[in-house]
Amino acid sequence: MKKRVFLTTLVSFLLLAAVVAAGLNAVFTVNVVKAEFSVASAEGEREAAEIKEKLDRFVGKSTVFLDEEEVSAIFAAYPCMKADKIAKKYPSTLEVSVSERDEAFAVLTERGYAVLSDDGTYLYNKDSLTNRKGGENLLLSGFSFSLVQGERVEDEKFSALLSMYGVFAELLGEVRANVVSVTYHPGLVSDTFLIQMREGVRIEIVTPCDMAEEKALSALSDEQYGYLARSDGERLSGCITVVGADGKILVDYDVSRN
Repeated sequence: MKKRVFLTTLVSFLLLAAVVAAGLNAVFTVNVVKAEFSVASAEGEREAAEIKEKLDRFVGKSTVFLDEEEVSAIFAAYPCMKADKIAKKYPSTLEVSVSERDEAFAVLTERGYAVLSDDGTYLYNKDSLTNRKGGENLLLSGFSFSLVQGERVEDEKFSALLSMYGVFAELLGEVRANVVSVTYHPGLVSDTFLIQMREGVRIEIVTPCDMAEEKALSALSDEQYGYLARSDGERLSGCITVVGADGKILVDYDVSRN
């Protein structure tokens, strides 16, 4: 008799648990995927549409047991698309915010051009310098660093370049409209960055890892010799040199240096 009562109670409990689980599952199920995309290229728009289609496949899955890592895995196939936010909003919504990384730099390798974003993340290789948004990426020469897809480059010289890039972007807007390439020249006494501007003039920054931002700012905005102080004709040739001496930055412009 006791055994029968126990079995009856157990069955009732299991049935009740099943009903509760079914009810919870009905409530805590993804019904809506809210995806926001910030893209700036036709390629980005195409990839955003593909990602949205893949995200919509999570509709009908349990909100409780949905693994955010499973959502994040979608972006492995889209190096230029970054998931800024992946969040479950109970009881039935999945929220995702996505932005497109900007291609900025290219390094020639045996497998073509290794493309890096404006924050130094290695994105992928491609056959040309062409940028997703149009124009060309900045060609880097003379640099030597390890590249791991999806990870930021860790290198002192490249970090200095990123700092300078930020200054150039702030003062010039789209850096690629003004800068063609950056070449690193090691030296016995001092290293230099040779920045080739699109009009023809060059900017030579000596010991670039020392006061990188300050030297970039001086190279552009020095009232007498800086790039922005040059006339259209003066920007066609010559060299703007930036050096640091006794804690001070000195800028010079020599029209005869090509």
